[in-house]
Amino acid sequence: MCQQEVRRVERKGSAFSTDPPSPTSVTKSSKERIVSWGELSLHNTVEDSWIAIKGRVYDVTNFAKFHPGGDILFTASGLDATDVFAGFHNLTDAWKLLPPLLVGTLEDANNPPLPNVDPQYVQDIVEMRKQISALKLYDSSKLYYAYKIASNVALCSLSVAIVMYSGSWPAIAIAAFIMALFWQQCGWLAHDFLHHQVFNRRYINNLFGLLIGNIFQGFSVGWWKTKHNHHHAVPNVTDAPSGGDPDIATTPILFWSEKLIEGELEDLPLWMLRNQAVLYVPILCFARISWLVQSIQHNIPKPNPNITSKVMYYSEIATLFVHHSLFFALVVKVGMMYSVPKALSYMMMSHAWGGILLGVVFAVGHNAMDVLTLEEMREVDFIRLQVRTTRNVDPNWFTDWLCGGLNYQVEHHIFPSVPRHHLWKLARILRAFCDKHNISYTSKTLADGNKDVCQILQDVSKAA
Repeated sequence: MCQQEVRRVERKGSAFSTDPPSPTSVTKSSKERIVSWGELSLHNTVEDSWIAIKGRVYDVTNFAKFHPGGDILFTASGLDATDVFAGFHNLTDAWKLLPPLLVGTLEDANNPPLPNVDPQYVQDIVEMRKQISALKLYDSSKLYYAYKIASNVALCSLSVAIVMYSGSWPAIAIAAFIMALFWQQCGWLAHDFLHHQVFNRRYINNLFGLLIGNIFQGFSVGWWKTKHNHHHAVPNVTDAPSGGDPDIATTPILFWSEKLIEGELEDLPLWMLRNQAVLYVPILCFARISWLVQSIQHNIPKPNPNITSKVMYYSEIATLFVHHSLFFALVVKVGMMYSVPKALSYMMMSHAWGGILLGVVFAVGHNAMDVLTLEEMREVDFIRLQVRTTRNVDPNWFTDWLCGGLNYQVEHHIFPSVPRHHLWKLARILRAFCDKHNISYTSKTLADGNKDVCQILQDVSKAA
């Protein structure tokens, strides 16, 4: 499920700061329906979808067309969605949408039929959320984000200044790399705003998302949200009622697990599969161009008006047009000042580095971690799913900056509304929780993480 498009009543604290009472304190009507875990699990398809949130069961089958995240809510069909709801709905008003969908009360809600999940484990999650709220880790520093915007603009200005000052090949190459850094850093910054980490009001975050994501970086806000929120719900999961993780749906270009190889091998481009570890970096050189194209394609069909307003739709088109117009004008200017080959080189190198700089960070976050089928996903709780499929990058001043806070990928996946400048504090809390419950927590250097990524590509190639 995703961040709801409803008014935020209270930013401080967790999604459960003023939520309905726990199932143990609810006074049940004598006629209120009791739903067993077994019955809940039967309603696990797009055509028949029930989910449980904090001890209450809801029928969301017909709600997807009104849900701001669309059919992403079907990823939790037949499951307890309490933790994923809390992660994606840091809005107390989201609860107001649920009563009309109520089916009944979940029987023995604090004791789900999952390995290593008992009432104490559930209570520890509640206590962890209370601790995060008490420490005010959901509160953002506006000064910090003002600095991040200014420093990003400085990168763009530096790239333009260099290429305007000198037309030498080294200057062209350096300017292109800095422009790629600008795009990469804008990606992380737009990510923060679009997870609604910064401001209390959704529309302000979206406005900054349009500025930083669409105009500065060139990636569609709507395209990114649809893809990224789905990834958050089912990380490294091959399939789900509304589709698996789009971030590993890179076949037939890249295969991240043997579980993704379907059908007869002769139907696949075997030369690519067998050489994918070698082709990985060259493929990343074209990744940014692919994402630019996907951003445009996403906005060609008219959106569902229940999910995307006309204002947002036309704002997307206008801001993407501004991005491409500005960069095209810059490339033309370089060509007029120096030569067409130098202009094209600046354009191609900046796009190539743009793909590499994004890829080496987000690939480390999940690739070469466990890949699960839908059946395997249903056997783990939300926190174990996120920790099992996610890798952190060991923190230092450089990785904190280069990765845009996503070196704390585990913490971000479980608490996506916590601003990046608080993630180091959150990491201490989550690690203590994982240690207590014997949950394996992975963190490696950026270099070692990328080695693992290349190794898994090679291993899958050999297995095929």
